[in-house]
Amino acid sequence: MSQVYNLPPFEDAKKRISESSHKLYQYIIWSVIIAVILVVGLAITLIVVLGLGIEDLDISNYYDFGEQLIANGLFTTGLIAAIFLIIALIALIVILIMSYIQYYRLGSSFSKLHDAERTLETTKYISYGFYGYIIAIIAGIFVPGVGGTVVSILGNASLAVAAYLIYKLFVEYKRLGRFSGKTSMLLFIGLAVNVAAEIAATFTTYGPFGSLIGFVLILIGFRDLSRDIKLVVAPGGQQMKTEAPPADGYRPAQPATATVQPVKDQIRFCSSCGAKITAVGKFCQNCGANF
Repeated sequence: MSQVYNLPPFEDAKKRISESSHKLYQYIIWSVIIAVILVVGLAITLIVVLGLGIEDLDISNYYDFGEQLIANGLFTTGLIAAIFLIIALIALIVILIMSYIQYYRLGSSFSKLHDAERTLETTKYISYGFYGYIIAIIAGIFVPGVGGTVVSILGNASLAVAAYLIYKLFVEYKRLGRFSGKTSMLLFIGLAVNVAAEIAATFTTYGPFGSLIGFVLILIGFRDLSRDIKLVVAPGGQQMKTEAPPADGYRPAQPATATVQPVKDQIRFCSSCGAKITAVGKFCQNCGANF
């Protein structure tokens, strides 16, 4: 069940963008941790449990790879290892699905940002970039071989365009005096590197190195987006620009103002007997002393 925020539309969209960006930052870290555990567990299973080497298996095709593992006794001599690998694989799939959900929510949040402020068209096109990425992810499941690779590249390119428009949006906010932070381009650079690495992987063996660099930049980029969107002032809000001080550094002192409590609300006590005075007059109603 989604959480409902009692916020103005612009602030609500900002909050949703920040939360989804932060979750993506966390999910990407967890996906890498689980993937490393899966790879290490697979290597131990091959070498220690099954007594095989990478060169003995065809890892170019996931289905053939799985069939070879089963044929070499994965579910007999390596049953415990098989259970561990299946759990790790399911965990990786779950965390990836959660990540894709956050990508979709980012797109819908930028769409809400556009609905709250239609003067900046950039927000609408940002949401299209995220939706294009999700469509490519789903389509890539059913498109095999080279076609699937092309669909994946197009999806990542769509996401890279969205990241570039996010950068342009923050530049515009800064120009309008509604954003006081440093405009970050790391998310776009990371996604652009990922696209280039994915294309290079079809021709060379250096693609994974580019993907590693892109991963680090994307991670920092989502962290920055989660932080920076909170600093954007709503349309019509107070600008963050401050008046520059005079050249000599002198500022006139502001007169101090004191809040005086109305007479009727003041609490008085008799100086003679200490009783609380509730009546208006010159004499204490308790002891009769003149105060």
